[in-house]
Amino acid sequence: MKASPVTRIVVTLLSFLLVPSGALAGSPTDWIRTTLGDVRSTLAEHDVDGKVSQEEVTEMSRLIDERFDFPELARLALGQHWHQRSPQERKEFVTLFGKLLARSHFMKIQTKAKAEQRYVGEQIEGDRAIVQAVVMAEENEIPIDYALVRHNGTWRIYDLGVDGMRLSEVYRSQFNKVISSGSYDDLIRRMQIKLQEFAVEAGAEK
Repeated sequence: MKASPVTRIVVTLLSFLLVPSGALAGSPTDWIRTTLGDVRSTLAEHDVDGKVSQEEVTEMSRLIDERFDFPELARLALGQHWHQRSPQERKEFVTLFGKLLARSHFMKIQTKAKAEQRYVGEQIEGDRAIVQAVVMAEENEIPIDYALVRHNGTWRIYDLGVDGMRLSEVYRSQFNKVISSGSYDDLIRRMQIKLQEFAVEAGAEK
């Protein structure tokens, strides 16, 4: 069974977040290339049985904060509903969204992160950039573009496109359906319940 668009995008995204901090801004392409190279070394240190500890999940959340302009991704993903939220609600949503991404896709990272990637273009406008690449996966070429923004001398990712679909747009469609058929509070409850399920699963694996 083929991976869903959401899974394929998020696995590609998270595959290079498992790296040490300190990749300074230079060429956006160099930043992506260096980060992906470090991932292969990091993955080699993981347990071969694929089990993920709570410590690794916590580390993933920390690294997402370092490598990602997550408030911007959350804003794009929530779309029109973001403007209707209070500062406290926005903060809560960013936190929940980040934890769900880290936990739900962590186990699928190993194979995707080892895929070969070549770079085909780069566009820079001020402190924003797009790095275009092609990844070989299962004998297929998948076009990817990384949307980056520069903060305090280092690049951060605020969106990702895989095979013509943007991460923010895929999640925005899903979130909008939940809110339109129910309410924003329904979306938050679903996200909280999912996190509780992950916590139960993690406890059962110990």
